[in-house]
Amino acid sequence: MTTPTSRGGGAGRQGVAFTLIELLVVIAIIAILAGLLLPALARAKAQALRTRCTSNQHQIGLGFQMYAQDAQDKYPVHDGWAAAGGQQPTNAYVSGYAADYGGATPATNRPLNLYVGSVDVFHCPADKGDPLNPVPKSCWAGWGNSYLVEWNGDFCRVKYVTGSAGKLYPASQPIKGADIALKPSTKIIQGDWPWHANRVMTDPRGVWHNVRGKRAEAMLFGDSHVEFYKFPASLDNQTTVAADINYLWW
Repeated sequence: MTTPTSRGGGAGRQGVAFTLIELLVVIAIIAILAGLLLPALARAKAQALRTRCTSNQHQIGLGFQMYAQDAQDKYPVHDGWAAAGGQQPTNAYVSGYAADYGGATPATNRPLNLYVGSVDVFHCPADKGDPLNPVPKSCWAGWGNSYLVEWNGDFCRVKYVTGSAGKLYPASQPIKGADIALKPSTKIIQGDWPWHANRVMTDPRGVWHNVRGKRAEAMLFGDSHVEFYKFPASLDNQTTVAADINYLWW
């Protein structure tokens, strides 16, 4: 492309423009670089979510221990799966089976809130909701807690941790710190909300985290360590198997 000759008899100025082929080459290079960069960014984002979730659950584990120290070594009692800690959502989902999730429990009545400092600690940033109850966009939005403690009954080879306060189910006693201390490193306390084996794990809502491309649950154990745990496929057949302290978890 040539620019007009300047007035006053000066020499003409020759402009330079990209040809179509050159533009296509540049676009192709940008596309290749983007293709290389986006997976790295996705991995970095996933790692950041895992780091925050690990920190959340570790703080919750310490909160459980501090609560027990103030409660004669007993873990909390509460009404509903979600009600150990967290927020009361503005539009808590309490329809049908979800009524016993405890979403309508005020934050002031959630026993661990006093020990963790902020209700946001109970919010997993990767929370995609619960395959069993797909209406709420997340467990945090539906019930005010992204983490599912083993409450009021044994399930999936796990000895229950927190007890019922007696409103939704008959009152039950929580576990004691001394019991957990028998084998704390394998005692499951809680995990990402969909960790129970009665969820359909082919549903993407049940996959909040993955490690090297495989689904893994962020699980809190009795010694307050957090592990991205890959449950064996046989877990699906162990929903009614009794807890065994000598098994992989209890």
